[in-house]
Amino acid sequence: MRKTIASLCSVAALTAGCASSGPAVPSQQVTDTEVAIRAAENAGANEMAADLLERSRKALAAARQAISRGDNDESRRQIEEAKAFAAAASARATAEKSRRQAAKLKQEADELESRAKQIQERVRQ
Repeated sequence: MRKTIASLCSVAALTAGCASSGPAVPSQQVTDTEVAIRAAENAGANEMAADLLERSRKALAAARQAISRGDNDESRRQIEEAKAFAAAASARATAEKSRRQAAKLKQEADELESRAKQIQERVRQ
């Protein structure tokens, strides 16, 4: 019985040690992640990359939960995931804005070309 209790205590100690392995996540990393999410929102990710932005927010929430549990490895992993999704959301939003702007400029160029041809036709007559 004593061996069983000693074994259980050893397993519990190992589990607790694994949960908190590595240094704690600095609060600045959490703040940096929040800033990255806000930057993605400002880039238009709410509209153009909502799925990635939501994944970033969920990873940040999971990181906060891991921090409160003392699970430093998991909190670091979730912080990195949140940052990566925020960066992807920002990039997608920026790319979509650029794509839309390029389409608009192409349309304007096509209209100007059409007008130029009409003017040429009038001059020739």
